Amino acid sequence: MRVPLKIQVGVVVALFVAALASLWTTGASVMAREGRRASAGDILARAGNALTRRGEGLLATTPRGFEIVSPGEWDDLDRRLGEGATQALRAFDGVEGGYFLRDQKRFLGAAFPGEPASKTKKARDRKGQLGPPPREVDLIEIQADAAIRRNQPFFVVEDVPPSTVAIRTAPVTIDGQVVAATWTMTRLVDPIFIDRSFRGYRLSAGLALGGIALALLLTINLARTVGRQKVERDRLQGELRRSERLAALGKLLAGVAHEVRNPLAGIRSTVQLWQRGIGPDGESFDDLLSEVDRLDGIVGRLLQFSRADAQEMVPGDLNALAAEAARLAGPSAEAHAVRVELDLAPTLPEVPMAPPAVVQVLRNLTTNAIQAMPEGGRLRIATRLDTGRKRVEVEVSDTGKGLDPDAIAHLFEPFYTTKPNGTGLGLAIAREIALAHRGELRAEPHPGRAGVSFILALPLTEPAGKPRRVADVEIA
Repeated sequence: MRVPLKIQVGVVVALFVAALASLWTTGASVMAREGRRASAGDILARAGNALTRRGEGLLATTPRGFEIVSPGEWDDLDRRLGEGATQALRAFDGVEGGYFLRDQKRFLGAAFPGEPASKTKKARDRKGQLGPPPREVDLIEIQADAAIRRNQPFFVVEDVPPSTVAIRTAPVTIDGQVVAATWTMTRLVDPIFIDRSFRGYRLSAGLALGGIALALLLTINLARTVGRQKVERDRLQGELRRSERLAALGKLLAGVAHEVRNPLAGIRSTVQLWQRGIGPDGESFDDLLSEVDRLDGIVGRLLQFSRADAQEMVPGDLNALAAEAARLAGPSAEAHAVRVELDLAPTLPEVPMAPPAVVQVLRNLTTNAIQAMPEGGRLRIATRLDTGRKRVEVEVSDTGKGLDPDAIAHLFEPFYTTKPNGTGLGLAIAREIALAHRGELRAEPHPGRAGVSFILALPLTEPAGKPRRVADVEIA
């Protein structure tokens, strides 16, 4: 079962969107962590001040200067300090903390807001009171003792594998005497976060790779589809070409029927005269041969039109063919006082063509141009390279009276002619030859000045299909 293209594209887009969403979420958490790391000192200072405010009252009212003997009294003080610390630290996400007593060298009131009670069994000090987590307890005790002895806050960032932690300790002063220290700590990098980040990045990378793989498969399928469509397009173009030719031949046959009737009428009248005993003489024989030649010319052009796409393509030099057409047009141009100009583009690449057929087209164009200037003028033959369209062009222009738009619209139709004695097949055949080369032949008027230009364009690449042959038939 073939999956529709829209669904394939939708899956690829969905994978990339999911990868971006996962990457954005993971990146946001990393940015939040980095932000917390940059502001860790300020956060811990504010958390420590909150602990000091919560604990000063309890520590100030403790009897006998903390010389408490009863375990129940220690438990009660630990509980009340812990409740106060929990309330104080609740506003600081990811911060834990508590108190360290100077004289007793023990931790009290440790709080771990935001964590379930089952996960708050961090450590107990030597006297069984709840204290900092086991890995950091020694570091915190050293920092707290230093804060008490020097009566100033301390802030450190340490690697305590597998985590990196920021710790701040600050002295608690009552009646001018340092009796304890607060400790606050936040984890800048913890194993859970690292594992979650790695999972997020792995998920993003996996989704992105999946999207790339599917996109690659989709591209391959599209390339195959395009290839099949190109073959089908070439086939349809061939069929269209044949249909157009059949339509043109139908129109051509209608014109031939009209053209053939005149010479047949002449032949019939001559034969009838012979039947009546008038002739035959030399003049009637000449008239008969003239009509036969006329018929032969019409049939020859008809055959030439019908075989215009039987081309055998070989690499050819359009400059050389343009120069040959200018040379062949020279005697006729001189007889009509027409100046021939040749403007060839340098380093023009060779293109697939049937050289005799192309010369035939150019001869037809130059002949028409000379006939359009009976009182003299300028015939210009120029070549150029159109890199944008990947083709070469040859332009044949004259300075005659030009053509009106209606004439240009019908110029390449069989038997359409603007000349009194024209057959109307020359440009039709020339256009068929251009189309057989997968090129084009068009006429362009000269706005604001006399004359008209005919442009033959040939593609740089080999035309699709099998090699073809062109019959080298002269155009009278």
